[in-house]
Amino acid sequence: MKLGRGRVLGAAALAALGVIGFVGVLLTIEPRRTAMPALDVATSTISTDELTEAARVKVFFGHVSVGENILSGVGTLYRELGVPEASMTEFDRDGALPLVAPEGGIVHTIIGDNEDPLGKLKNFDTVLRAGLADEIDVAVLKFCYVDITRSTDVTSLFQQYRTTLAALERDFPEVTFVHSTAPLMVTPSGVKATLKSWLGRDDNVAREQYNTLMRQAYEPERLFDIAAVEGTAPNGARSIALYDGYTTDGGHLNETGSALVAAELLRLIAAGDVS
Repeated sequence: MKLGRGRVLGAAALAALGVIGFVGVLLTIEPRRTAMPALDVATSTISTDELTEAARVKVFFGHVSVGENILSGVGTLYRELGVPEASMTEFDRDGALPLVAPEGGIVHTIIGDNEDPLGKLKNFDTVLRAGLADEIDVAVLKFCYVDITRSTDVTSLFQQYRTTLAALERDFPEVTFVHSTAPLMVTPSGVKATLKSWLGRDDNVAREQYNTLMRQAYEPERLFDIAAVEGTAPNGARSIALYDGYTTDGGHLNETGSALVAAELLRLIAAGDVS
């Protein structure tokens, strides 16, 4: 029996709607989260001597929300390992400059706005040139995962970062500038990950492109490789995505993840000839 053209079109439309609905269901299914690893996964990566040395260095850290996770991890490490904590002082990026403790510690601020990495870069430059660079030993700018996505011109952003930091290094040779890779997000596993890849929705590819440029440009002793820490599981397996046992929501860090990333930063600070 021949179907009329209208029936054929109607059947095709229903089939298409069925496929769309199926895809939609798959995209809303969240994979089971991996349990957070024990905190000693992080505390075992840094020594009490390194914590003591890092606390003597005067550090400026410009960040947003993942930076808050990292600072929380700093406190966790000092408490868990029984070392007197490094002082941490937050200040308003648009207000008066902070008093930097002569004995060392971290001064920090919310830098720029998320999804505007060039604005963050400009804000970082402005704060340092307003007088803060004369008071510190180390400066660190951390972008957020939302600052680098599939729509980002990665090469242009990297070039502007490198130009700005080169000028700061030229004008403030007494400051050690520690460069950061971009944080990652969890990539769902299984069918959902495949569909997201088809739809071009995995922003971690762009982040890895940016991070590769950073690794090529800067020496390991001056590179805060957040992405390498976030993408390495406790068993050593590596990925360009955030290991889901380190996160609370697919992007921000839980207690162990925060402490792991903080340990990487503190080791760099302690190892540098900056105090």
